Amino acid sequence: MDVFAQSSIYTPAPRFAREEPRPAVFSGDPAQVADYLRSRLAKRTHTMVLVAGELEVLSRDATPNSALRFELEDRTSVTVRP
Repeated sequence: MDVFAQSSIYTPAPRFAREEPRPAVFSGDPAQVADYLRSRLAKRTHTMVLVAGELEVLSRDATPNSALRFELEDRTSVTVRP
């Protein structure tokens, strides 16, 4: 899975991974990506079990344009792609 930083929380992510304007800021399996996000979603730790589950589903059942987007604690956002 790849994590891409987005330029703004208001700008939609590109439809496909190949259209991302910058390289991934992090890559790993679903558990590693959940750990990466955990430190950036510190005030939402109660949701991390759900996030980890969604990442697992994304890694298994994704289509070419599948993605999850997260607004982080510092008011930036990332898009996670399989």
